[in-house]
Amino acid sequence: MLTDWSIHHVNLQARDVRRAAAFYTAVLGLAERPWAFPATRGYLPGDPDKLALLGDGRDGHSGLHLIAPDDDFARKNDLLFNPSKGGHVAIRVPDLDAVIARLRDAGIPHSVTGEFAIPGLRHVYLEDPEGNLLELNGPVRGSAG
Repeated sequence: MLTDWSIHHVNLQARDVRRAAAFYTAVLGLAERPWAFPATRGYLPGDPDKLALLGDGRDGHSGLHLIAPDDDFARKNDLLFNPSKGGHVAIRVPDLDAVIARLRDAGIPHSVTGEFAIPGLRHVYLEDPEGNLLELNGPVRGSAG
């Protein structure tokens, strides 16, 4: 079973990222922070009109992510699921390899990435039984991240 897990971020689809970011900053008082991209960056539009980070201060990228829906995101990153559409929750787990093994053993479709969107983290995308998109993430092998 998962122990020592935490919610890393919630990703919300935003047709107008700047309008949504203004709501969360001006009305709710959250702080927008800069997105740091890893050297191994995959296809992830970094334009402020396409992506915003409202960080919670725990690490560089935890908190709330706002992203413009992008029909090509999954294809360009070789993913089964499109994390830019419909929103998702990201759960940080201490042993991502163990979770991947359980997903494989259970025959659950999923996509595994290396570090491509957030420095120090690799990602797994899958749907729960109700069709909710999930992102699981954990440190890149050999990284304390």
